Amino acid sequence: MRATLHSAAFPTRAGAPNRPCGRRGVPRSAAFTVLELLIVVGVLSILLSIVLPTIKSVRASALRNRAKVQATALAQAAIRYKNEYGFWPGQLQVKSAADDTVELREAFKSSTWLSAIISRYENTAFTVTTQGGSTAPVYIDENWAYQSFRRIGEKSGETYRTNPLNPKGIHFLDLANESDTEEVRYPDPWGREFILVMGLNPRSTFTHTVIAQNSGTAAHTVSVSNTIAFAFSYGPDGLQSTNYIYSAGVTP
Repeated sequence: MRATLHSAAFPTRAGAPNRPCGRRGVPRSAAFTVLELLIVVGVLSILLSIVLPTIKSVRASALRNRAKVQATALAQAAIRYKNEYGFWPGQLQVKSAADDTVELREAFKSSTWLSAIISRYENTAFTVTTQGGSTAPVYIDENWAYQSFRRIGEKSGETYRTNPLNPKGIHFLDLANESDTEEVRYPDPWGREFILVMGLNPRSTFTHTVIAQNSGTAAHTVSVSNTIAFAFSYGPDGLQSTNYIYSAGVTP
């Protein structure tokens, strides 16, 4: 007689849940439907569309704040240099590296009175006037000023000599390429050079006017008084900008 199999002959594990299973033994509750995946992707897309502009705005604000801090440091460095050595950075040059002698640059030899010294004059829409000024400002290469701030001079063997333009070896700024006379820089957060304005009479008002590119109309005028030096960055838009970032104490 054929034996009849009963379920009791194959007992289940004690306490094992009796749940229905889908194909290949996967519980239906663990599976994601296409609709559920689409909902998740949609929610993530919405969150990214909200968060990304905020991140960009925060980063742009941080860069502008950094530029303001750098511009302030540059203006303060110029004033400190003048107090230490009696000349504005960029007025002197090394006459002879052999004996570390310096001299006035040619641009300043014939000037008995200066209304301003301005570095990096590239923007033709940037005009300068000084109240009661009888002479035009002297424009210099920004590299001249940075050469003055360097703590090191010409290389002698394996070491660098002291820079004759900074014989006390004072740390004025965190310069880039400080060991290279021609490439020494102090770039803003966008990799451009700052404009440095020095030698102002604090009792007068210094004004510069920004004219919108490709137009003859003034975008805005900035007046600066009670200071002898300040600096600014063109900002993220470069030479096309009319929204400059100034050192502390200057209000556009």
